[in-house]
Amino acid sequence: MKAAIIHGAGAAPRYGDFADPEPADGESEVRMLAAGIHPVVRSLAAGAHYGSEGAYPLVPGVDGVAMDAAGTARYVGWIRVPWGTLAERAASRMGLPVPDGADPIVVAGAMNPGLSSWLPLVARTREVPALGTVLIVGATGVAGRIAVQNARALGADRVIGLGRDRARLAEVAALGATPVALDEGADAVARSLDGVAPTLILDYVWGAAAETVWDALAVRGLGDDDADIVHVQIGTSGRARAALPGALLRSRNLVVRGAGAGSTPVAEIMAQLPAFMARIAAGEVTAPVRAFGLSQVADAWAYTGPDRAVVVPD
Repeated sequence: MKAAIIHGAGAAPRYGDFADPEPADGESEVRMLAAGIHPVVRSLAAGAHYGSEGAYPLVPGVDGVAMDAAGTARYVGWIRVPWGTLAERAASRMGLPVPDGADPIVVAGAMNPGLSSWLPLVARTREVPALGTVLIVGATGVAGRIAVQNARALGADRVIGLGRDRARLAEVAALGATPVALDEGADAVARSLDGVAPTLILDYVWGAAAETVWDALAVRGLGDDDADIVHVQIGTSGRARAALPGALLRSRNLVVRGAGAGSTPVAEIMAQLPAFMARIAAGEVTAPVRAFGLSQVADAWAYTGPDRAVVVPD
């Protein structure tokens, strides 16, 4: 079959011929309709992700929309290496029906980035009576812009979006968030909070950006802290490490945790997939996507624009 093929760690994909998928027990062969090139796809392909198996050559891609043998469009995932979804066909362990009328390209481009915020937001709503203020670090990316929408949909009183791209910060504002430029530093973040601690921080950047947020949260005094802050680490588009001040942990009621494969139970992911896909199908989520033919996968991989690159059949 035709596929995007990665021949080694750090290499870009090439369009070519790859062995057909060999479905194992519990897997079904499907014909791919659309698959997104998400940050996790790039990281896994480069061997940099904790889930990378380091086996090459491989076909990248973790999810997408495909047609099953009965002609039903399904959201698919959990593809066994060395196969992936950037191909004509795949063998999938998971396949949920796509709602009628949903655009396969939008579903393929929005599910992964959208769930990255939807899951921790839903989890937090079970812990607190109200979401209050949600702060999004990296709000100008595709996942961050969807996170603004998700926070609003789940009842956040206020959403603050931090980012570096000022043009995209205008889009963040249009989606209902208070935009803050990261290069303005901790004082600007503190001013945006206006003395109200965030209930939830969704962090797609980490590194220096996380440190800026922590500086903004710093307080002085020995009184009880009435805040209840959860900082969720989702992505590392900045640096892989961040220096968390010990004084901040002692002085504030702050919990730092991750959200991703491993820390989020598969059962919880599966439980939320239909609900979020229904939001996409209903047009309740604006997801910026750009389609590329499979034979153009090199261009799709190199694309660095504001939309999520999605690969479709030629």
